[in-house]
Amino acid sequence: MDGPWSEGPRELLQHAVDHLSQDGDFDRRIAMISIDNAVELMIKTYLGLPKRKTRGDRPSRKELEDSSNSFPGLLDLIEKYAEEKLTGVSLDEIEWYHRIRNQLYHSGNGITVEAARVQTYLSLAKTLFQNLFESEIELSAESQIQQKLGIFLGKWGMFEKELMEKVHEMDLPDRRAPALFFYKGDRAAKDLWQATRAFRNTAVHKLEKLKAGDFDQPIKDIDTLVSYARSYT
Repeated sequence: MDGPWSEGPRELLQHAVDHLSQDGDFDRRIAMISIDNAVELMIKTYLGLPKRKTRGDRPSRKELEDSSNSFPGLLDLIEKYAEEKLTGVSLDEIEWYHRIRNQLYHSGNGITVEAARVQTYLSLAKTLFQNLFESEIELSAESQIQQKLGIFLGKWGMFEKELMEKVHEMDLPDRRAPALFFYKGDRAAKDLWQATRAFRNTAVHKLEKLKAGDFDQPIKDIDTLVSYARSYT
């Protein structure tokens, strides 16, 4: 899946990291806008790829044209035609960050954005990139907390995917992620899942409250959750 079509979004994300490392109000605004542009471009690019590259139903040319100038419309299309590619990515969260970007873009001078918001959007964008193009993305000059956040969200996405596959394999009536732990009555696994999910929500919505070292144990906890899920039959 990786190819020349992924270079545009990759360059935009690198451009965002370059500005984010400067840590000025202007640079954070530019970084946020660049990340949002990358998300929009990667969705349009993926939806427009030939069928032989994506192995699934694709939107019609009319659907793409109708949604080309509507960010929410693009999110609807990617959810409709590539829901399996959204593991670890919340479209509601992406749309929320897009609205912040719009405020920055249209309000002009005097509007800024916290570094934590930009860092979180960057990590969500990287996860989406890796899901859509099935390729790791490494960006130079990322901060330590950005690297840890990226590792955590990446592993969380892989865990959710594996857990959903296990739930489907066991033919459980509810395919949401917690179903397996609740079904098996495994209190330790359920408690760990709830605690790790709560940390994930804090990382996405309140990153400014965390330090890089705070991610070390939750990253290990995801590996433990994966072990729990794999042990069930």
